[in-house]
Amino acid sequence: MKSHQQTVLCLDTPLDLTKRIDLVMSTYKKWGYINRKLLVVNYGISQQQAGSLMRDFIHLHAKRIQWDMKYGCYKLID
Repeated sequence: MKSHQQTVLCLDTPLDLTKRIDLVMSTYKKWGYINRKLLVVNYGISQQQAGSLMRDFIHLHAKRIQWDMKYGCYKLID
């Protein structure tokens, strides 16, 4: 039987908060916005894992983000 090596980012092992936020911020800087779907596509992770990353990001930047209802994404505001 062939080994099915995992080809997606593994977030089963707990990353420290800084690394988790860095993952979200690198995607935000690349695209100019962030949402769960973009994390799923960008990193090949599950929606639950992307949701967990988004919760950490939202918690840390709650005063600096704004939800864009038209496009369904978060953007940082200054």
